[in-house]
Amino acid sequence: MAIYKNSNFLIILISPSGGGKSSIANRVLEISENIDYSVSYTTRPPRWNEIDGRDYNFVSETEFAQLLKQDQLLEHAQVHGYNYGTSRKYIKNILSQEHHAILDIDVQGALQIIEKDIDAVTIFILPPTVKILEDRLNKRKTDSKEVIEIRLKNARNELDYLDLDKFHYLVINDNFDDAVQEVKLIISAEEKKISRIKNIKNTFYGG
Repeated sequence: MAIYKNSNFLIILISPSGGGKSSIANRVLEISENIDYSVSYTTRPPRWNEIDGRDYNFVSETEFAQLLKQDQLLEHAQVHGYNYGTSRKYIKNILSQEHHAILDIDVQGALQIIEKDIDAVTIFILPPTVKILEDRLNKRKTDSKEVIEIRLKNARNELDYLDLDKFHYLVINDNFDDAVQEVKLIISAEEKKISRIKNIKNTFYGG
C-alpha cells in the first residue's frame, strides 16, 4: 500500500490550571507512536511526584533570564508568580524527526505561539463547570486555598479568549477517556488535511 506522508505539526493543549491538559497530554503520548512531549522550562519548584527533565526542566530565575536573552524560547509567560517557557530548539528537533510535538501550556503562551510562523493545532480543554474545576483543584491537594482562588480567577479571565476565535478546537473534559479520544480524533483529522500531505500525485502514480 502506498504511504502518503504528512508534514508534522505542533499540538497545543490549553486549559485553566486543573483543567486536565497535562493528564490528557500524558495519555495521548502513551497511546501514540508519532507524538513526542515538549518539556517546558519553569522556575517553579518541582512537586513531590515530578521529575526534572521529564515533567519540566526546572531552572533558576537567573537561568531562565539567560534563556530569554539568548532567544531560546518559542514562548514564555509568568503564571502564578513563576516563569514558564517552551524551547524553540526542542520543538524543531521533534518535528525534524517526523514526529508531532505536543505541549500543555496556558493561554498567554499559546497566544505567543499562534503569532509565530509555526504549524500549530490549538485545543482548549475545559471542565464542564467552574464548580467541577474547583473540586478538582481541591482534590489535587497541591495548593493552598489562596492559590486555588487565584487559579479560579485566572480561569475566568482565560475563558474570555474563547470569544476571540483564537483557538481551533474545544474539548469538554467531563469523562477523561472520552476527552482523550476526542483529542486523538482531532489530531487524526488534522493529519489528513490535504495541505499537510506531501507529494500526493507522485505517491498515487508510484513516484
